[in-house]
Amino acid sequence: MTGFRIMSSDRIVPLSDSTTAGPEAKTGLGIALKVWLFRFIAAIPNFTLLGLLILAWQFASTVWIPSIDPHMAVLMPAPTVIASAAISMIRSGELLSNLLDSLRREAVAFVFAATAIPLGIAMGWWKVVYNQVSPVMEILRPIPPLAWIPLSILWFGLGDAQNEFIIFLGIFFPILVNTIVGVKNIDPSLIRAARSLGAPEYKVLGRVVLLGAMPQIITGIRIGLGVGWMALVAAELVGANSGLGFLINDARSMLRTDVIIVGMLTIGIVGLLIDVAIRILGRQLMPWSLALGK
Repeated sequence: MTGFRIMSSDRIVPLSDSTTAGPEAKTGLGIALKVWLFRFIAAIPNFTLLGLLILAWQFASTVWIPSIDPHMAVLMPAPTVIASAAISMIRSGELLSNLLDSLRREAVAFVFAATAIPLGIAMGWWKVVYNQVSPVMEILRPIPPLAWIPLSILWFGLGDAQNEFIIFLGIFFPILVNTIVGVKNIDPSLIRAARSLGAPEYKVLGRVVLLGAMPQIITGIRIGLGVGWMALVAAELVGANSGLGFLINDARSMLRTDVIIVGMLTIGIVGLLIDVAIRILGRQLMPWSLALGK
C-alpha cells in the first residue's frame, strides 16, 4: 500500500513504493524459502532406498570384500573414496574440462539433429514426402549408433567430427519419429477450422501443426538427447582425446576404478539434469500440455 508524508500544513506527498515494498518483498522471499524448505524436507523420504544402497556399498567395500580378498577392494572402491576422488578432480579442473568437451559435442550434434523437426513435419503433413523418405528412414533407424563407429572413424578420423556424427545419429531418429507422430495425431477439426477462417497453408503449419505437435517434439528431444548422451560416451571411448568417455577409458588403463565411477556418476547426473531442463523448458513453452507432467 502507498502511504503519505505530510510536508507542510497544505501539502501531502505520497511515499515512494520503495519505502513500503521492502518489508513486503522480504516477506515474499521468506515465504518462498519456507516453501522450498518444505519441499526439500518432504522429498527426503524418496531418497531412503538410495541412502540404504550407499550404506550397503560402503559396508561391502570396506568390510565384506576385504575380508574375502583384500586385493579385490581396489576394484570396488567405497563411496568415501569416490567422493574424495571427485573432489580432487573438481579442484584440479580435470572433471569440468572433460565434461565441457562432452557437452560441446552433444550441443553441436543436437543443432544438426534438429533438422529432424522440419523433416518430420513435412513427412507427417505431405504423404508424398512420407512415402519417399520413410523407406530410407526405416532401414537406417534400427541400426544402432555404435554400429557406425568403425565406418565413422574411416570417414572422419579420430576427433570431434566422428563423435558428433555418432551423437547426431542417436538424437536424430527419436526426434524425427516423435515429430511425425505428433503431426499425424493433430485433431483434423482444428485444421479444418483454421482453413475455414481463411488461414493460409504456412499459418496452418506454424500455428496449428507445429504447436499441436510440440508436446511430441519435446518428448522426442528428451529421448534423443538421452540416447545421444549415451552414444557420446561410447564414441569417446574409442575415438576421442577428451571427454567423459575418454576419461573413463584412460582411468581403466591405470586401474583407477574410483575415477571410472566418478565419470560414470557424472554421466548419470548430467543426463538427469539435461532431462529436467528439457522438461522445465517444455512446461514454460506449453503450460497447457499435460504430456510433460508436473
